[in-house]
Amino acid sequence: MTDKPNVLWELAIPFPITASFRHQARAYASQYFVPEVQTRIYFNTLAVLVADAYFRLLGFKTNLTKPERWNALHRLWSEANELELPGLGSLECWVIAPGQQSVTLPTEHWSDRIGYLFVAIASSETSATLVGFLPAIDAETAETEAAIADLQSIDDLIDELAQQEASSLAKTAQTNDLTREFSEKQITYLRNWLNNVYATDWQLSMRDLSTSTCKKKIQLAGQVFEMQLSVSQTVSPNQDELMLVRVVVQGENASLPKGMQVSVPDESNIYTETANEAADLISIPLELALGEEFWVELRLGESVSREYFIA
Repeated sequence: MTDKPNVLWELAIPFPITASFRHQARAYASQYFVPEVQTRIYFNTLAVLVADAYFRLLGFKTNLTKPERWNALHRLWSEANELELPGLGSLECWVIAPGQQSVTLPTEHWSDRIGYLFVAIASSETSATLVGFLPAIDAETAETEAAIADLQSIDDLIDELAQQEASSLAKTAQTNDLTREFSEKQITYLRNWLNNVYATDWQLSMRDLSTSTCKKKIQLAGQVFEMQLSVSQTVSPNQDELMLVRVVVQGENASLPKGMQVSVPDESNIYTETANEAADLISIPLELALGEEFWVELRLGESVSREYFIA
């Protein structure tokens, strides 16, 4: 039977604590007035500085340069133990003592929290050990007490961060490609429809207090199709303004031919509806942020037509 705690410590990462780390940690902790708090902040800060140096050594970008990060007046309700990894989120760094069997996780919710990094500080304060990691929890449903033996290894954390970074870069590249494509195309601004302003190639087919519907004829593979978009605005539970769009494609005088495809971008993928048999129409609902770019593509055999929009 594998001894999980021993395996975890075998995979742990030792790292030196420099004199400058100790000086910076003491200077920051001195901004707090309660001795117990000063001690906790001092060790938390050492853990953050060690983690920062380690991740930068591995090539990850970090951010400890914000002035408010080092001003206690801006952080009255914070443990001052988070390390920001731009584009990925934040890690909470927690110090654990030798022989400690469990940890109590905080219940505060951070939308960008990656998880918790646990660091052991040697009594000499000249070295630290990056022991393990736990992914972020849902405080409403998860246990807030975790056994040290249940921590994931630092290797697991690095693998997860590398995957997130690769995914983030892929999404950025795709967004840049989409923006470049839009700069070369004729764009229809859907928000204008709600203000009764319509492009000449789109015909208003219905208008009520909240929704505007316009249609356009599109020639594809020797046939004529009708694309129709219904547009309305709403507000999300987070109070973000959203645009609701329903895309409808149908034949001008007959049903859609078999194999007809209608596609739209869907986050990092493409969503496609296909008429696998003769159908009257294809309908796709979309929920978009204001200003979001998207397109609607019609494909029949080798013939393709795209229309470009900004919500």
